[in-house]
Amino acid sequence: MTPMALTQRQPIDRIRDVLHQVSNVSLWPFIARQLARPQGIFGRLFMGRLLDRANAADNRLVYDTLKPDADARVLEIGFGGGSLLFEIARRLESGRIDGIDISPEMLAAADKKMLGMGLSDSIGLHLGGVDALPFTDASFDCACSVHTVYFWPDLQRGISELARVIKPGGRLVLGFSSVEAIAENGLTDRGFKAFSAEQIEAAYLAHGFEPDRLNTIERKGAGKICAYRGIRSL
Repeated sequence: MTPMALTQRQPIDRIRDVLHQVSNVSLWPFIARQLARPQGIFGRLFMGRLLDRANAADNRLVYDTLKPDADARVLEIGFGGGSLLFEIARRLESGRIDGIDISPEMLAAADKKMLGMGLSDSIGLHLGGVDALPFTDASFDCACSVHTVYFWPDLQRGISELARVIKPGGRLVLGFSSVEAIAENGLTDRGFKAFSAEQIEAAYLAHGFEPDRLNTIERKGAGKICAYRGIRSL
């Protein structure tokens, strides 16, 4: 390598180092907050599309594990960009899906999409969280959530609320990254609470769900993604 080539590369290397430091130090806390609760202009304009794109394979995994019937009453916790919500709604015949999210921005965006897609008869949208679900007991045949358990105020409280609103014999599927994947991506230091499949299983058992099936995929750059299905006890 010539001295000139080295001199020309040094500014590029410095820029790359600065960008790397900014992305690791300055942007990550912001991104982590947006993942937990999309908000503001960034949340409204970008997070929905980013979530839908990043979670496409994981949404398919959860849908295939849930397998809702065509006439089912379905609940999704934390629908984000709405990709899974709308996919389920399109596949239902006489059924209905309700989605709840803690982000007003995601709620407004999903409401606009829902009207544009002509799905308002099949979808109900709600603002709120898993720890206080605004539904009567035994309202749903099945429920699901993708990549939200890390941000729940309390895992046990969330599973307890889901057990309350799911009918006996109904299904619950939680989609989540493995503990190893969360750690490898440095997310435990950025507000993510990682749960193992064994911890999810224990929470299921504690609140009246029989662990039924654990499906996994390996996704490049994201590690192992799990979809754990539990059946509400009769």
